[in-house]
Amino acid sequence: MTSSEETMSVNATVPAPRSAPGTGLGDVAREIRAFAAVARADGTDPLVLDLIADDLDTGGVTLAGTDLVVAYPPEVLLPDAPPKRWSSVEGWLGVLRDVLVFAPIALTWWRLQDALDAYDAQQSTDPFLLGWARGFPHGTPPEPTTVTLGTSAIHVTLFIVLVVALTLGLHILQNIREKQLSREADRGRLGTQLALATLLLAAPAARPAGKPLDNSSADRLAAQLLASSVNLETALRRTSEEIVTVLETGPGSRIQTSLDGWTQTVAELTQLVRSLIPPSELARELITIREQTAREGEQLRSALDALVTDLRRVQETTGQEIHRHDLAVAAVRELAQRLGDSLMVFTERAENLVDSTHSMWQVVDRLESSNGHRRNADPPRGGGYGPPPGGGRP
Repeated sequence: MTSSEETMSVNATVPAPRSAPGTGLGDVAREIRAFAAVARADGTDPLVLDLIADDLDTGGVTLAGTDLVVAYPPEVLLPDAPPKRWSSVEGWLGVLRDVLVFAPIALTWWRLQDALDAYDAQQSTDPFLLGWARGFPHGTPPEPTTVTLGTSAIHVTLFIVLVVALTLGLHILQNIREKQLSREADRGRLGTQLALATLLLAAPAARPAGKPLDNSSADRLAAQLLASSVNLETALRRTSEEIVTVLETGPGSRIQTSLDGWTQTVAELTQLVRSLIPPSELARELITIREQTAREGEQLRSALDALVTDLRRVQETTGQEIHRHDLAVAAVRELAQRLGDSLMVFTERAENLVDSTHSMWQVVDRLESSNGHRRNADPPRGGGYGPPPGGGRP
């Protein structure tokens, strides 16, 4: 491979930062800044919108690969504007409307009371409604003494019309205020711009070709790779030691073997970076190491799956043994209970036997004492007049 081909290969593997011009990201950033100005005028903090616009101006490196519509919801970034005026006027008008709802009822009963008082004072034989319609006239010439029924009806109707007019006016004011304060249309356009930015960041046109890699950049890249490899080797070695300590016996030996192979691969990567030569060869070696690391990761995943399977099998076996032990303990407990019951029955029967034997001894003692008494008693009458045994007198 020639030097020009090596340079082209390296250029293809080192992407440059995205640039907004020519990709449409600059136009999207300007639109988002316009929405930030609207939010600022409404009193909402536009910091997130400004940061999104700034990142899109620089090529969207931070936002690349992110669904901006989901990560930054337009309803959160651009809420409705808070009311700044007429809110107190609407409140007082609402209170007045609510109070005036009861005014027609109160006026009707008040005028009815006045009409009843005038009807009682006049003591007329005319119908009540006819007298109220005339105003219960009195005097010479007759003049109404109270507000007539027609005038009262007009007053009640005026109150009802006033309540209806206030209700309609409040609804109109609320609709106008909601339309003035609503940012629903702006949120829709902001969501469209965020979706467009997400699409542009994912498009190949937003990822321009890389720039040439000079020696200083290669040195910096090599130093960064070296430091990262050393840190990775240290972290993996520490993790391997911890896992070996926890799983020192049993299936853990396979995990230790996999981690040792992974650590060895990282050590080879570190050694490769330390002996860094032309960038093209470094790129090929990095690709090889990456593939080998992926294979080692697959082996580690397989070992972990096997470990989990063994642990589940051991757990199932242990559960079966525990179940068998419980059954044996239950059988022994039942046998011991039966033996105890048998011993209790045997003890009761033994006590009964002892009691029976004691009763028999008592009967035998009584029989022996009865026989002895009979032997020592007098002979039966009619046996002669001789002296009794022992020379005693009869």
